[in-house]
Amino acid sequence: MTKKFVQVLLPLALNQSYSYLSTLNDISIGDVVQVEFCRKTLWGVIEDISDSKPDNLELSKIKTIGTIHPRIKLDQDILKFINEISDYNLASKGLVLRSFINILNSDKVKKEVEDMQQHVDVDKFKLKELQPTQQQIFKEISNELNSNHTFVLDGVTGSGKTEIYFAVIAKILQEFYCQKNSQPSHNNDCQILILLPEIALTSQLVSRFKEQFAFTPALWHSKISKKLKREIFFGIVSGSTKVIIGARSALLLPFKNLRLIIIDEEHDHSFKQEDVFNFHARDMAILKSKIENFPIILSSATPALETYNNAISGKYRHFIIDQKFGSQNQINIIDLKQEKLEDNLIICNKLKLEVIKNFQENKQTLLFLNRRGYSPVAICKSCGKKYECSNCDFNLVYHKHKKQLVCHHCGHHEKVENNCKFCQSSNSLVSLGFGVEKLEEEVRNFVPQARILVITSDSVTNFSDAEKIVSKISNNEVDIIIGTQMIAKGYDFAKLNLVGIVDADAMLYNTDLRALERSFQTLTQVMGRAGRRKEQGKIFIQTYNPKNFLLENIDKAKNNFYDFELTNRNLLNLPPYSRMARFEISALNENDAKNYAKDFSKNFPFNEHLEIHGPAPAALQKLRNRHHFLLHLKAHKKINLQKLIANILNSSKIPNKIRIRVNIDP
Repeated sequence: MTKKFVQVLLPLALNQSYSYLSTLNDISIGDVVQVEFCRKTLWGVIEDISDSKPDNLELSKIKTIGTIHPRIKLDQDILKFINEISDYNLASKGLVLRSFINILNSDKVKKEVEDMQQHVDVDKFKLKELQPTQQQIFKEISNELNSNHTFVLDGVTGSGKTEIYFAVIAKILQEFYCQKNSQPSHNNDCQILILLPEIALTSQLVSRFKEQFAFTPALWHSKISKKLKREIFFGIVSGSTKVIIGARSALLLPFKNLRLIIIDEEHDHSFKQEDVFNFHARDMAILKSKIENFPIILSSATPALETYNNAISGKYRHFIIDQKFGSQNQINIIDLKQEKLEDNLIICNKLKLEVIKNFQENKQTLLFLNRRGYSPVAICKSCGKKYECSNCDFNLVYHKHKKQLVCHHCGHHEKVENNCKFCQSSNSLVSLGFGVEKLEEEVRNFVPQARILVITSDSVTNFSDAEKIVSKISNNEVDIIIGTQMIAKGYDFAKLNLVGIVDADAMLYNTDLRALERSFQTLTQVMGRAGRRKEQGKIFIQTYNPKNFLLENIDKAKNNFYDFELTNRNLLNLPPYSRMARFEISALNENDAKNYAKDFSKNFPFNEHLEIHGPAPAALQKLRNRHHFLLHLKAHKKINLQKLIANILNSSKIPNKIRIRVNIDP
């Protein structure tokens, strides 16, 4: 019996590994092993093996590892990926590991599940014929499938980007499978990952995939059952699950042999995780492709500014598709200073008449308003007091259908009572402003016969909900769609030819670095839902500021916007021409957070290559009963930002009452 001393990384908020003793014969780095830690039994991963006992530990105090997991082992590439994610994002390695293997610790399922099996028969593939431009792009990508290049599909909405990457998927699968018997030509562990920003987008893509590939891709997101999650997980580990469509968390799975990643709607902010630990799925996917040497495709009608900059500079391969299959949309800017709204109404007469006309012609309409609920503010008309969240600096949003006042940040909710909770006046609650529920109420008043569907994160909570909604719209069971940004991206509805953007101004005024960029992307994506077939789509944008730069140029070539924004960023030395990090410092007491933020900012050196801004209160200073203050660090691109921050954090004394969250590339 040979004794080995092993270092085991545990799935906890820790960076260091812990020493254990092994008497097992076949043990190696990457093995997933069961160990005892603080009276708990956990699965962790072996990072190092030695014949020698650690000098600082007594042999009697070193615990022995339990069993080696028979179905999973993390290879060197996955271990390197975990380390790189941790180093880049300044996240603890244990938390990163937890994202990869936590299913082993969280789901106490005694009965073993089978691996999910996907049977690929290339003879049953029925891909759509590509147009000449699409075919040329496909040819160029398929010639470099053994590279780790990043390809950008930069095409207007409705230009057929999905069909191009479907063709690439087919090419890879065909290379791994014999034409006659669908058996692997050299191995059976070719895997492909498609990342989407929203679970709601998956239903339509899954239907298109099944139609063209004759098998069902695996769906990975937070809403699937524990049993299905384990089947997919072990199918990914073994390689029997070939194609996975998922949200950002799917990137952090222990794939056996990933050969392609596609990030659809790559610009979307939902790919940025800001809980547990911060990371951007797009950026980490590119990192993974470099480590494991496979290509990655970024697809969007409105690429992120960093992606666009990397594309035009030659760092990424840039493919522009400026022709769509439908007609060019007609864009109409409605100046609400001239086309005045009637009292308490949301839609002007001009847009109302277009909606009525579209309904009479049996065509579908989308009305976009990025505001959930009935109204964002509820106030008592007797005492004048506003209903606010007790945990956050945020108004409680009135949800009329639920008869609730809800905080959209912490989830706190209160029942709407007849009497004011402050002064006890009866029937005194007044709603100020408007949300999608109020918009629905107004539309029902002037088109009472219309079949109206409201789509928000309140109404779409799982894949089944999304599937039913997409089916209803596709089958022409809906006349008017009212939705938030959830409906703005990726959908293809043949009969939808009128889009009304009800409150464009709400998107235009924000102090965030990326505010203008996100407004451009949202507007473009929403407008792209119309006119996706032969008939011309109509876009109506309501605004009090038609002279706004974005609105004046929304119908121009999109490179005009990118060039404008890049020029501004360059003049101000902002990303992508510099590096940024944000520190979010919080405490239960406001002064504790503010004072520590001031002291912490003094730790940074001041020179021409480094700027520290703040502290300043966060947009929501009080969130979940904690007070938040922000520091922004801007640095020259050549500075190793992560090393600088890590050194300062390691040398700082952080009281238990203080929390610091670091966000690289905020």
